[in-house]
Amino acid sequence: MSYITNLYTDPSCHKQLNTWAGSGDVNVESLAGGRYRYTHADNNTWSLANFQEWQELMRWGRVVVVAYTATSGLNVEIESGTPLASGTTPSGATWKAAKTVGGGNRSIFCHGGGSLTLEALAVYEGDDWPTVQQLLPRFPWFDGGSMPLQ
Repeated sequence: MSYITNLYTDPSCHKQLNTWAGSGDVNVESLAGGRYRYTHADNNTWSLANFQEWQELMRWGRVVVVAYTATSGLNVEIESGTPLASGTTPSGATWKAAKTVGGGNRSIFCHGGGSLTLEALAVYEGDDWPTVQQLLPRFPWFDGGSMPLQ
């Protein structure tokens, strides 16, 4: 039996993340169910990150996958990542996968004003991507460290 490992320790996004904004503030609202809604009123750039941990966690060559709901017009990207795939989860959330490249910052980077709620986040070794990709569209949002594959 082989395993793929989600290296991110909060795959259901129940921990509040740090925010950064090019201008203005990001409002953070705790939601029922343990997640957070991040809202930025200015039509500018802003991001969510764990600045101390994500630089190492999302190092060059790893694959980051995020599932989220956002207000119309808000553009959400994985900063310093080359897009690999995207789609919609069974719950209707948007998901995007990107392979990290170069130095740069590691964040969930937003363009424009609006609200964003993270539903899931995963980080995989780059070598795991072909296996993970085969599981699409039922993306492996498992809780815990590893998921066995048959």
